[in-house]
Amino acid sequence: MERADAARNRAAILAAATELIRERGIEAVSIDDVAAAAGVGKGTVFRRFGDKAGLIQAVVDETAASWIQVASLECRTAGEFAGTLFDHVLASLPLVIAIERTSVRSCEGNFQITVDRLARLVGSTFKAHTVLAVLRGEHIAFLLDQGMTAADVREGVISLADTLAAEV
Repeated sequence: MERADAARNRAAILAAATELIRERGIEAVSIDDVAAAAGVGKGTVFRRFGDKAGLIQAVVDETAASWIQVASLECRTAGEFAGTLFDHVLASLPLVIAIERTSVRSCEGNFQITVDRLARLVGSTFKAHTVLAVLRGEHIAFLLDQGMTAADVREGVISLADTLAAEV
């Protein structure tokens, strides 16, 4: 069982790392930055997570777990599921893009859960992958850079998911 102070430090480190990555991107965040923002020593971060890759892995695991929990409990339609996933991707855009560009693979199990759940809602694995393709972080960033609003992209994603689900 984890000590209370260790659990608090872990939570503070993950929260600080998540926020800094969202603000700056992974490349611009150091262990020193995270430790300072979390109010812990650099050694605490290294002991807990090993290195920056281990810390990023933990951030990915934490954000994926929260997304899976929300999606599982709250989403009853393909549109709700797609809208909730869009919100998650948008809130974590720099992290999502960085994960898409790296070889971090901890998301694979969570990705399969997402595919399976969405496939049940839209009627096939292919349709699920179609929706997920437009939810890639780099694709969303591109659309936003082209002048689309987040609300317009979200509405389009929901419409696509609902349209595919209606064809079941």
